[in-house]
This record gives sequence, structure tokens and C-alpha cells, in this order.
Amino acid sequence: MTIRLSRAALYAAASSLALTGAAHAQTADAPDPGERRTIDVVTVTAQQREQSAQDVPISLGAYGAAELRAAGVQDIKDLISIAPGLMVTSTQAETITTARIRGIGTVGDNFGLESSVGVYIDGVFRARNGVGFSDLGEIERIEVLRGPQGTLFGKNTSAGVLNVVTASPEFEYGGSLQADIGNFDHRRYSGHFTGPIGGDTLAMRLFAAVGERDGFTNLTVREPGGTRQTDSETNNYYTFRGQALWVPSDMVEGRFIADYTRRNEFCCSAVQWQTAPGPAALIGAVGGQVLSPADPEARQAFANREYQQQVTDYGFSAEFDFEMPIGTLTTITAWRDWSNQRTQDIDFTSADIAYRADGNSSNVTRFDQEIRLTGVHGDLDWLVGGIISHEDLTVNDAIRFGADWEIYLGLAASGGADPFFISNTLNAVAGGPLFAPGQALPAGSGVNQDVYSQTGSSWSLFTHNTYQLTDRLAITGGLRYTSESKRVYATFDTNPTPGCAFLETVFGPDPIAGSAGTPLAGLVPLVCLPYARTGLDATGYDRSRTDEEISGTLRATYDVNDDVMVYAGYSRGFKAGGFNLDREFNGPVSGGSFVNPDSSFLPETVDSWEIGFKSQLFGNVLQLNGNAFYQEVTDFQLNTFTGLAFVVQNIPEIESRGVEVDFTWATPIEGLDISGGYAHVRARYGSGPGTPANLAGRGISLSPETFVTGQALYTQPIAENLLFAAALDARWVSKYNTGSDLAPGKEQPSFAMVNGRLGLGSLDGRWNVELWGRNLTDETYVQVAFDQFAQTGTFGGFLGAPRTWGVTLRTEW
Repeated sequence: MTIRLSRAALYAAASSLALTGAAHAQTADAPDPGERRTIDVVTVTAQQREQSAQDVPISLGAYGAAELRAAGVQDIKDLISIAPGLMVTSTQAETITTARIRGIGTVGDNFGLESSVGVYIDGVFRARNGVGFSDLGEIERIEVLRGPQGTLFGKNTSAGVLNVVTASPEFEYGGSLQADIGNFDHRRYSGHFTGPIGGDTLAMRLFAAVGERDGFTNLTVREPGGTRQTDSETNNYYTFRGQALWVPSDMVEGRFIADYTRRNEFCCSAVQWQTAPGPAALIGAVGGQVLSPADPEARQAFANREYQQQVTDYGFSAEFDFEMPIGTLTTITAWRDWSNQRTQDIDFTSADIAYRADGNSSNVTRFDQEIRLTGVHGDLDWLVGGIISHEDLTVNDAIRFGADWEIYLGLAASGGADPFFISNTLNAVAGGPLFAPGQALPAGSGVNQDVYSQTGSSWSLFTHNTYQLTDRLAITGGLRYTSESKRVYATFDTNPTPGCAFLETVFGPDPIAGSAGTPLAGLVPLVCLPYARTGLDATGYDRSRTDEEISGTLRATYDVNDDVMVYAGYSRGFKAGGFNLDREFNGPVSGGSFVNPDSSFLPETVDSWEIGFKSQLFGNVLQLNGNAFYQEVTDFQLNTFTGLAFVVQNIPEIESRGVEVDFTWATPIEGLDISGGYAHVRARYGSGPGTPANLAGRGISLSPETFVTGQALYTQPIAENLLFAAALDARWVSKYNTGSDLAPGKEQPSFAMVNGRLGLGSLDGRWNVELWGRNLTDETYVQVAFDQFAQTGTFGGFLGAPRTWGVTLRTEW
């Protein structure tokens, strides 16, 4: 049930929030002279109950509003600066954003794959990681739950959970206005208003924000008659969230939320992370540009088409708590709709080789209904529940070839000697002038429209219970049964590539297989890329699969004394199988039917063992937690871009092991609090049968072995009604490979990120001014390096944000 706090009681907290105040180490009343400050209790819902974070026997990070504002966290991607062991990356679009915990996660460039790290916002699951990565507005706290969380949070939490809780309506009037102004012409304006509606049973909260920013990357766009200079990775959005809190009695509480977000941005180009001389010369030969040698720090990219991105995300949820004689009944009903449209120059050069045309889009509509009943009976704290979900996913894809494709391919195949090598070779096979120069692979040929329509339905029953065996020893056990069914219907419409159509008449419906052992065996796969083949147009496919799994957890907790708790446990997570929504695995066609009709991949499961401790030491001046873990991942779902298409495969085994330590310290210096974390994670592919040779025994991608984070917050009154505040946070990670195939050249060296903030405002929180900066040392680092389309040895890179700085003006009442 919601605790109603008065506006006056919140002023001290409000000023600390606005001015990056004292995190956990603050007390409700001013301490007596000489009294030592202590660490505040952080309440979390990691076990679907309100508990102190120190009482939950799992590894987690809980970050309150003060810490998040001090670190400049406005979306989940920003959280990596203070959350050790968490990796968040974006690739072809901001919507293609994925999270990893303990090295485990899913590359998000294929909508057929769901995430291994579940994102929940106010108790509502977001269908893909990228769906949940936007301006979160007023955040009350974010919980990072490490390791499988399938018993309570269900599907797609095999690696962990990011649980976001936003600020609720209040029963006293209040509000705020905020303006953020920074470099790259950054502008963000936001505000909220809260208060009762006609009495003490109904309260509301409204939040709105609008933001824009120039791009981080210099982009040279090739156009007829010359080039144009612009930038990409821009920011342009508005968002709205409305809430109502209904408390008709002490026995009933309801919270209603509606939100809407619209983004219209220019994103995402890629710089050359490594440039191979051969492809670079060929790009230049057809009038295009790349940087050779590569110079990522220049942040220079090239294109001949724009990277437009439009996103619409909205939804509704209703959560009710009913106090009953047996316990508390909670229901959560949610419906969401997310859609994305984008265009893309997929070769990331100014040559006209290949592109995603207008009409490329994706849409996810999802409904969830969850019911939980919790209660306490003697020494037993029990919970039972169930959930049903339905999801409709539609992906429209249209990859086409540009005007320079045949010439580029001809030069590559002939060693630079003959730009019309493709037409000339096919004419030789035909025994006559079948193709005019450049007409074997004409501009605009390729995919008119591929449509993947997938429906998914799931249901599960679960229980999670803690029994207090003695005053100090407790056992927690939980089980969950999950059944998930998916059905995908795919249709294909190809604008025939004449060269490939001719080869299909020569070698049959599967020209790649038919040409094996012939002099054209090396050329046919390039002429007949998946996007050029028409054999799928007449058939399409209709496929389905159902996965069932029992997951669960078993843990023991022992209170050594009132300040130290130790625990040990096992948990199992599950992520259902699915279908690769790309032409690469659609299978060859023979006689109008599929030779291999299976484009599916298997479920992914994680078994995790963990031991740890949580402590509040020296009179709760120091909070110190640590754990060691070992995880086995079976049938890991790996998505890899080969340079021509996306491939999904199951890797039989991955092992992840390591240690995690975090602390919060209320220092003897009045107003200074320090927190930090360390994670050593060794996540590696197995070396058994079924593991590709290039991966066997090696560390998985996007998984540094070492993470170190730290944050210092300082607040101090400097006059009768003035409060000074300062915050500094830093993150260091060791080197890691960013490519799914672990190719040499895709490594990111170790690096550090430093963010800072200075503030001055009134003690009552009525106003404040902050100066802030992120990535203060202007580190250039790559989020993901990838094979550029048809450019062997050249890797593009999606860079992280450069140094940004600005000022924030805020008033509250």
C-alpha cells in the first residue's frame, strides 16, 4: 500500500534529488551534533514484495532517485555508469538496444530473438530491450537483479532483470519545471504536477518532456551533383505519462498509468572501426567514400541515403492491491503498442551498394494479465500467482540493391579489371548478349517487401515461499511452469534480379547448391544473395512451435547477527525458442517446397549457483555486500551478422563465473558519501561438439572480465538557505570483443568513463542550478563493431556518446 508523505517532509529529499544529494546516507531529521550519519534502508520489490534490499538473498543493485540524478540517468542505457556487471549497447538504431548481465544477453538486431535481460517498468514487461529504452521521466528507483529471475518475473529473464519504478501520485499538491541545455544544441524541457482530486481517495500525477539534440557523428551524404554535410545520432522526441492513484479504503488501492512517446530522429550511422584496403579501393572506384585508414576519433561517417527513424510507443496499465483476510491480492493488467519505421544505408558508405527502402517497419502489440496472492502464515511467507500474455509482432523488411552494386561486385570478382564482369560472365554462359552492361543486377532490384507476422501466447503458474526455520535460518523455494507457443506466417515479394533469375534457370531453384563444383561456384552466392532470390515468393511459410519449461529457485539465508546475513542458492532461468525473421535461414526451395523448412532456434536455459553475504557494519555506517556465482547456459541463442545476412544459432554451452562486490559508505566527512562496485566476470563458450571453431573456448562478446564503478556524492549548506552539491562517478572496464563472431579487429580496449555534476540551490528544494558533464575525458569507444556489407575485412562501428556537458535549471513547489 502507498505511504502518503507530506510535501514538507519531502523537501529535504527533494533538494538532495535535485542537487545530487546524499544517496542512501541521509536521515529523516537533522542529526544531533556528534551523531554519526547512517545508511538509509532501500526498499525493493525484487521478490514481488516490499523488502529491504539487504534482506533479499540475491545479488542486486538498487539505485534511488538521488543516485540516479547524480549520475545523469534518464534512461536505462545511462545506468551502466554506476551498475557494475551491466552492459547496454545500441547498434543500427536506438530501438535496437540490448542489455547484458554477467556477460549474458542477446544481440538485438533480429526481432525474432527476445531478450535475456527482462525490462520491467512499473511492473509491466517490455517486449524487447529496445522498447524500454527511452526517457523514463521521474524515476523512484531502478533495481538490477543479477542472474536468472524466472520464478517470479517469468520469461526472458534468464540473465537478469532491470526493474524500473517511477514516481507515484501524491496526496499533496506539488510540481516541478526543469530545463536542460547543453552542447550539441541539447535541449530538454520537462515538468510534473501532482496532487489530490476532489478529496483524499484519488490523486494524480502528470509528467511531460520534450527533447532534441544535434547528432554526435559527422555524416557526408553523397547526392546527385555532389555531397552534403549533416550529422546523425540526433535526438528529437516528446513523452507524456499520466497516473492516477485510487485509495477508496485501507483495503483497496489502484494505480492507473497511461503513457505516450514519439521519436523522430536521424539514426544510426557507423564509422569505420577497421578499414580493409581492397574494399576501400573498390568503394572509391565507384565514386564512394570511406575513411582509409580508419579513424574512429574523427567521428566521420558516409552514406548516400539518410538514416530516418520514427518510433511510437504507448500503453496503459492498471494495478490493484486488495487486502483480504488470507493475504494481499495483486492484479496487473497491461496493454502496449510499439512501432518503428526506418530507412537505412546498409553498406555504411557513400557508394550506392544496398539499402533499406521506405516501408521497412516493425510493430509489437502486447497484452499481459498477472494475478498474485501473498500472505504470511506463522513462519511461512508465501506467494502464488499466474500470468497470461499475448503478443502480435509484425516485421516488414525491404533490402534492395543500389546503382553501384553490379559494378562494385564486378570489380571485386575480377580483381579490379572489369566493372561489368558480372554481365559479361553471364552473357558468356548464355552464349549471347543477354544482359546490357549493368543490367544483370540493376538498381532497385531485391526485396519489394518481406512480411513476417508472428503471434505468441504464453501462460505460467508460479509460487515463491520463504519459511523461517529458526530466528536466524530461513529457506526460500519457488517453482514456475511456463508454456509458450509461437506461430509465424511469412510472405515474400522480390523484385527479380535478372542475373540471379537467369542462374536459377541454369542451375535450378537452388542455384547455390546447383552450381557447386562448377567454375561459377564462387560467383553464384554473390549474385544470388538471399535478397535477390525469387524462389520464396510463391511459397512463403506458416510455422509454429511450443516450448514448456519448469524453472525455479532454492535458497538458504542465515543471519549471522543483526548486521550480517549470508546466503546460498540455486536458480534456473528460461527463454523460449523462436524463429529467425530473416531470409538467411528460410531454406532452399526445390520443386516448390522447402528442403529444410525449419528456421527455428531452441529455448535457452540458465542454471545458476550463488553464495554471498550482505552486511551493515559499524552501526550501519558501511553497507558491504558480496557474492560468488557460477552459471551454465544451455543452447545460448546467438545472433550474428555475417556481412550479408543475420544468422541465428544455438551454442550448446556457455559458462559464466565470477565475483561481485558493492558498498555504500557514509564517511566521517559531513555530507560526503561514497559508493562503488566491482565485478569479475569470466563468461566463455564451451568447446564441445556443436560450438563453432571460431568461438570454442573463447570469451563471449561484449563481456569485459573486470568492471569497476564508483560514485561520490557531497552536499553541504553554505549559507542560511543555500545548499552546495557535487557528484562524481566513474566506470572502468577491461578489454573485450564487441563482435558476435569474435573476429580480430573488433576489440574494444579497456577504458574509463567519468561523469560529474555541481549544483547550487535552496535548502527547501524550491530552486537549483546544476552544471553537468558526461564522458568528461571524451573517450572514443565502440559499442558494437560489425562486418560492413560486402566489404570483407572492413568493420563498421557504432560509437558511444562523446563528451557532453550542460546546465540544468529546476524549480519545485
